[in-house]
Amino acid sequence: MDEFRKEVIRELEKKLGDGYDIFPKDNTKNNGFTAHGIFIHKKDNPIGAVAYLDGYIILYAAGVMTSENIAAELIRQCSGDRIPIPQSEINDLEDFNRMQEKLRLRLINYAANFAELEKIPHRKFLDLAVTYYLDIGMEPGKGNGALIIPNGLMEIWDATEEDLYRAGMENLRRKDKCFAVDMLSFIRGAVSAEDEEEMRAVLDEIEKEGAPRVEMYVASNQKHRFGAVCMLDSSLLQQMAYSKGCDLNIYPSCIDELIIVPVKDGNEDCMSTEDVCEINMCNVPKEEWLSNSIYRYDRVTREVSIYKEGAPL
Repeated sequence: MDEFRKEVIRELEKKLGDGYDIFPKDNTKNNGFTAHGIFIHKKDNPIGAVAYLDGYIILYAAGVMTSENIAAELIRQCSGDRIPIPQSEINDLEDFNRMQEKLRLRLINYAANFAELEKIPHRKFLDLAVTYYLDIGMEPGKGNGALIIPNGLMEIWDATEEDLYRAGMENLRRKDKCFAVDMLSFIRGAVSAEDEEEMRAVLDEIEKEGAPRVEMYVASNQKHRFGAVCMLDSSLLQQMAYSKGCDLNIYPSCIDELIIVPVKDGNEDCMSTEDVCEINMCNVPKEEWLSNSIYRYDRVTREVSIYKEGAPL
């Protein structure tokens, strides 16, 4: 704790400058528990504040937060802003049994994230990687609540990557509630209020002309966050393949969603890898790219494979 606190104090001194006195301060609480804090006092103000570190050492040890991150959070705490991650979540973070229900899967591109993958538990899936995060309840307006699990936290849990995968797959089936909806219905649901009248007129005109030439579906999860993980939901894909009576082509729209096209009526090549690459380049922020490849779900083998490999991201 002492070395950790010294590091945080150094970061606070860098951020706050010479106008502050900053030094360690402990406080003995109920049942003999000692809370380890840092006293932050502005020199021209008689009132100071104590920021406590006990809830952050687990985040620091696990590599989830750096001393610089923690210093920034302490400054916000002392200035009256609330800490984004609720204290109850921080207290439970080192308990894998409690955290299992919050564990979720995420798909990212393997080659494009090779350096990051060295720091986090993962498994290779085709040209992608399955990684893990905690679906944390955040304070309103304080972030998306996805806490990526680093190697350090897995070590604190004494858990294997297989343990994470098993828990993540269970939650994928029970809690993520992956779905697939036809493209026009998805667009109708996503239209913003200011664009509603114009866009709905366009959609109405499309529907008057008859069904689209290519049957397309958008697949994601209920939160529409890292929803491309529905590529791992074999029950969703098999149900869809069975109802359509054919295999499925899967196009990586982004890390949050997929486009699924039933392979029938000669439409298996309705989109090329070059088309996927162009869509990524022109319409998707780089941080949301998943892949330039096209995937195929086989309704007989019930497996996903690379149908056509695209250019590296």
